[in-house]
Amino acid sequence: MNTSRTLEQLEGHPWPPPPSDATPLMARCHALRKVPIATLSAGDCRLLIGQDVGARHLVPLALNFAEAEPLLDSDYYPGDLLLSLLGVGAEYWSQHRDQYRRLLAVARQAKSALAQAHEPFSSDRKLRKEIDAFLAQDTAA
Repeated sequence: MNTSRTLEQLEGHPWPPPPSDATPLMARCHALRKVPIATLSAGDCRLLIGQDVGARHLVPLALNFAEAEPLLDSDYYPGDLLLSLLGVGAEYWSQHRDQYRRLLAVARQAKSALAQAHEPFSSDRKLRKEIDAFLAQDTAA
């Protein structure tokens, strides 16, 4: 994939400008679609993936960030990027098994790091629950 291209270029269909009454979130998603993928931050990836925008192009980049630091705080709390990745639909993962295996490894690393945390953050409970559910799905498959 050519990461010097934007989501609009990669997907082949530009979005119209956001409506005048667009929320800040909508406006940011519109703007980020015009930015070269290589310049997107972990927080940008978290936001777009969480809004179901450009996953097929952004999940590999987000996985790179998460592999480097499984509990990365991309904007809000430790593990927020991982939580966004865990929210990607099963259909995506069934079509991208290599990326799924990478996410499994990241989830296991994060679970281990959370287990070693002395003073867990309140956001850790949700993340632990989502990681456990994701890992349980894998063992059930």
